[in-house]
Amino acid sequence: MARIKKRKERAPVITARYVGKLAGVSQSTVSRVLNGRETAIISEETRQRVLEIATQLGYSPNPIARALRGKQTFLLGLIIREIADPFFAKQIASLTAQARLQGYHIVLGNAHSDPEEALEMSSVIETRHCDGVILLGDMKDDDYFIQKLLASNLNVVALCRGTPSANFPSVDCDSVVGMKLLLDHLVSLGHHRIAFIDGGWLGNIRERLKAFQQFTSEKGLQIPQEYIQSETNDSEGGYCAMQRLLDCTLPPTAVCASDDVMALGALKAINDAGKRVPQDISLTGFDDIDMVSFLTPGLTTIRQPIEEMSHRTIELLMQLITHQNNIEEAPNYFQIAPDLIIRASTGPAPLS
Repeated sequence: MARIKKRKERAPVITARYVGKLAGVSQSTVSRVLNGRETAIISEETRQRVLEIATQLGYSPNPIARALRGKQTFLLGLIIREIADPFFAKQIASLTAQARLQGYHIVLGNAHSDPEEALEMSSVIETRHCDGVILLGDMKDDDYFIQKLLASNLNVVALCRGTPSANFPSVDCDSVVGMKLLLDHLVSLGHHRIAFIDGGWLGNIRERLKAFQQFTSEKGLQIPQEYIQSETNDSEGGYCAMQRLLDCTLPPTAVCASDDVMALGALKAINDAGKRVPQDISLTGFDDIDMVSFLTPGLTTIRQPIEEMSHRTIELLMQLITHQNNIEEAPNYFQIAPDLIIRASTGPAPLS
């Protein structure tokens, strides 16, 4: 006698309609609940039931499907110059939290400071149908990338790029104010031989170097050409630049590193040379990354207002997405003032 094989039942496709069937509500009700568009006609009991069933089934709205229907995906692309930068790591965490408050999630793309990689990231983000894009940090010679990005008709807001763009809103820390706070502090301690460690082509650092040169000129300070040393924007670069400053005929009594990462290298170079901070040389940084408060001595630096910068960035992007801000008519550039954080790495200028 032939054995009758039982037909294996296929697992149901998990859709909003299927969730609604189990919850005893319509597909539209499921969509409203899961996309945060509850109305007064949906009771709290119904909302909780839909959420519980959707969670059990592992169901969430498909952003690609939403985009194909011409709806928002609630995804934001974030193209970052260099994810390994500890300052940017804090900024990413803050942007992610701010976006979540608006019901959005972040799609992250690391450009490794390369415009070509950034262009690839923008293509991926466009494929994911993000509602908007945040550019975090600038890249060398990235004009072509910016043109291609704008041609895709994505909503774009820039953060921490230094020089503003006429094509999209930009948010930044006021580097000029930050450098003035640092230099006012050093001059008040009696320093006149002040050097600057330059991190190269980065937009924000160019602003800091320009502010340093302007301030010292206004104060009548004589800054020899050898007091400005340019290097790669990392700790090794800071170390090498500081070595050259220590070799000057008349070494500086204070050094401003263009950011905290370079200051870390400078501090090691000073220690390796048998010098003391701040007794022999005062040292400052810029950014206030987490680790600098744990150094010996703790680093005097400029604290960038990360939370406020993130809030303003997300706010501007939401305005573009909801068509409340027409950038062609009113370009926006927001500079937010930073704070001076005084720690033990700065002290009175030595008498010699």
